[in-house]
Amino acid sequence: MNYQARLEQATDYLVAHLKLRAPKETWNLTNNGIRKAWNPSASTWEIVIGGEPAPYAVYTNEPWIAEKWHGAINPHQGWIQMAVEEAKPMLIAIMSGAISQEEYWALMNQTGNAISELSTKMAGEIQ
Repeated sequence: MNYQARLEQATDYLVAHLKLRAPKETWNLTNNGIRKAWNPSASTWEIVIGGEPAPYAVYTNEPWIAEKWHGAINPHQGWIQMAVEEAKPMLIAIMSGAISQEEYWALMNQTGNAISELSTKMAGEIQ
């Protein structure tokens, strides 16, 4: 597999992992605010967190400094960096070609299933 194909797989995996680890109060960030986008000027894939579907995304990751929080700590502070660190070993394996296509698809299915299970669990807690 060539470099560009491995890069796209790594991007897809990181998007899935970020969706798994994103704050889930409304699920909007997971469902709409994390995605891959093609950057034609750099000829590469990029990951977008936030943007028009979730303009608040930056505040989920940063310290709370507004007075309305009365000095409280953002419980999600640093979630993006933590998710990337968790994903790093698998990203290295994907980019180095150390995992097979079958292993890659099993990993993607496992991550997708984990998101679905979390969604089902949280939906049950709401009812």
